[in-house]
Amino acid sequence: MTGKYESMVIFAPNLPADEIDKENKKIIALVEENGGVLVKTDVWGKKQLAYEINKFRDGYYIINYFHLDTLKIDVIKRHYSITERIIRHNVLKLEAQE
Repeated sequence: MTGKYESMVIFAPNLPADEIDKENKKIIALVEENGGVLVKTDVWGKKQLAYEINKFRDGYYIINYFHLDTLKIDVIKRHYSITERIIRHNVLKLEAQE
């Protein structure tokens, strides 16, 4: 069963813009390799964090919206958790609108 997802990723602020772009392309490729479809990407850019994370006070925010088989979402979450350049992440399943 395919679900609609919103995924926010916060990258370390000390990364160059091209490296952040490259990391996000890896995420998109992973979604597509697992049969998903990217709907859109919102780049919020560098923002101040509500609290310090790993000694960082800022983070670079990117939000991806995609459709993916619900059984494959753990592949995305695992990638987030092992990527050191990602300081925080979340994946939300969006409700279907009738």
